[in-house]
Order: sequence, then C-alpha cells, then structure tokens
Amino acid sequence: MAQHPIRARMCGFGEKDRRPLDPPPVVRLRVRDENGDYMQSEDVEVWKFVVSATLWAPHTDSDRSIVVNPNTLPGPVPTYQSTSAVMSLSEPVKVRNLVGTTVSNAYLLKDENDEMNIFFIFHDLSVRTEGRFRLKFQFTVIPSEEAPRAFVESVTWSTPFDVYSAKSFPGMTDSTELSRAFAAQGIKITIRKNSRIRPYSSRPGGNPEDDRYPEDDYDNEVDMDYPASGSGHGIR
Repeated sequence: MAQHPIRARMCGFGEKDRRPLDPPPVVRLRVRDENGDYMQSEDVEVWKFVVSATLWAPHTDSDRSIVVNPNTLPGPVPTYQSTSAVMSLSEPVKVRNLVGTTVSNAYLLKDENDEMNIFFIFHDLSVRTEGRFRLKFQFTVIPSEEAPRAFVESVTWSTPFDVYSAKSFPGMTDSTELSRAFAAQGIKITIRKNSRIRPYSSRPGGNPEDDRYPEDDYDNEVDMDYPASGSGHGIR
C-alpha cells in the first residue's frame, strides 16, 4: 500500500455525519509484462481496473463490514395514553459498518516524488463503531468481451487502525506529502496545514505516558501478483 490509515473518529448511525479515515488509504498498482519486468504506468490501460474495500478485525479472522443498528434493538415501547409498555417485535436492522465510497477506479497520478504511478484512492471511508480494524482491498479487472467474468485477482491489507469515540478521539494528523501531491493534481482530498491532535493526558482518564501513538510491527510493502494473459499485476 502507498498509504495506510492510522485512525478515525466513529461516525455513528446517522446518515449525514462522516468522519473519514485519516490519512486516506491509498493502494498502488504495479503491472509486469510477459517477461516479468515492471511496465511504465503510462503504458497501462487503467480504465479496466477497480479495487474494493471491506472492513475486518485486526487479525483478519472476521468480517466487520456489517453491524446491527443499536437504535433498532428490541426494547420497551410506551403505548398510547398508557403508563404501561410493550416489547417491540420488529427485527434489528443491519447496516454497513464501513460507509462511504468503498470502490475506487484507477488514477494515473504523480506521487510525492514526482513519479507516475497507478493509484486507487479511498478518501471517503468512515466507520460507524469504535474499535480496532483493518481494511481488506480486492483488485478486480472489469469484464470485457474477451474476459466476460470478473474475479478477485489480488488482495492486500492495511495495517491495523483505531476508530475512537468523540470523547477519546486524539484528533486529525497532518496531511501527508502523498495526499498533498494528489490534491495538487485535482483529487478531492482535504488538506490540513496543522494537525489537531489532543494529547492522551488531556482526555478523560488519559495517561501522559500514552501520548505516543503505538506502532505495529506490520509490513507496509506487501506485493500481490496474478497472471493474466501472460502479464501480471500487483497491488501494494
């Protein structure tokens, strides 16, 4: 992956409140020719590539993309003009836990080093509930007359990230150089000049020793390949 999310504030179960993952996740695609050599990004037909995102537990053992809306759980409902109550018999409603634009087309853009690459950008992803998660990204080629069926060709994962409640959210980080480079090329990414980080010691029950964000021992450069008509693609 070119950019991993670090944290976010939970967006809850309203339909209008969005709290995007920070920084926005970015997946990079590299394409090899029949000889196994990487092709120039400008020579690749990027229009036929898409990547989708789903939400998983940090150890990738369970899908967390769906959650029950707590507002629809059975509970006592007061009857009209009565002090008594009856239990609601309606079924709990399941909703998407990962909200926003979960599918990205390919973008041919320059990175922070002014090098042209193929990227998939997820700048509109929010999570309804607090907790620790990972994102699973699946790479697919759009069906065509030559290949009428679509398959998941490659998979990559983000590193684990935390989603906080409003009271415990430490704040947004500085915009990365990669995000700034994309914004300069017309991609709609919110750019911040200064981070708004609230130290743990200033939060309820906070500990000054916890002001450093914990780092995880995960590989940030994972290549995945697949053969397709004698060529190969890899997302990272």
